[in-house]
Amino acid sequence: MVNRNRNLAMIEEAKLDEKGRINVGQEARILYGDRFYVVKLSGGILLIPKPKDPVTELRKWGKKIGLDKQTARDTTMLAVDQANKEVEERANRRQKDMR
Repeated sequence: MVNRNRNLAMIEEAKLDEKGRINVGQEARILYGDRFYVVKLSGGILLIPKPKDPVTELRKWGKKIGLDKQTARDTTMLAVDQANKEVEERANRRQKDMR
């Protein structure tokens, strides 16, 4: 059974078949569609429903966080800053692991 309130988490058990497929059930397909992004996490996987129009969906998310008010240069600088931060964090982790 799928909870129709998207704000509440619903956990169901699913089993892979002999071909490695997973059946999410008819109710889940009706509610979320039949295409998902599979996000591989350290402790498992996460299925995220793929929007019918991903570009429009990204634009909506961008507006929600204010990216529509920024110039392309501002957005590029944010991306570069974030990339540099991630590189620095990884380097710090490697140095810590080497000790």
